Amino acid sequence: MKYFLFFIISFFVSFTCNAQTKSNLEGYWLSENQKQKLFVFQEPKSKQYFGKIVWMYEDDQENGRVLLDVNNPDENLRTRRVTGIILLKNFKQTGDSTFKGKIYDPISGKDYRCSIELLGNNKAKVRGYIIHPILGRTDIATKVTK
Repeated sequence: MKYFLFFIISFFVSFTCNAQTKSNLEGYWLSENQKQKLFVFQEPKSKQYFGKIVWMYEDDQENGRVLLDVNNPDENLRTRRVTGIILLKNFKQTGDSTFKGKIYDPISGKDYRCSIELLGNNKAKVRGYIIHPILGRTDIATKVTK
């Protein structure tokens, strides 16, 4: 579970890294450990990017595994499944191939700052951190088909 945040960050980075064009950022991304898949999309009105968990090894109900958002600060959300949660929030482009926003970690129930750097070749570097990027974790995500 301690790698959950790292994998999620990887998904987000992958989505953001390909954000130079709408079609490259939007789509499905697989975490570096291949245990989470995210769908990244752009909200038309705000032009910000968001990422939703669409599959997760630890939360695969068909195979008898259910992971709930038990550490969410909002008690009303603690019974929801992790699959379906919006993890990447309010990502804005800050440079030619960089983006910044927030990432939610359902293991801790906290939001963290996040930066994404597009690496090319359908790869993205995602860095989740607390105060400064030096105090965080990096993951590499890969764009995949559905």
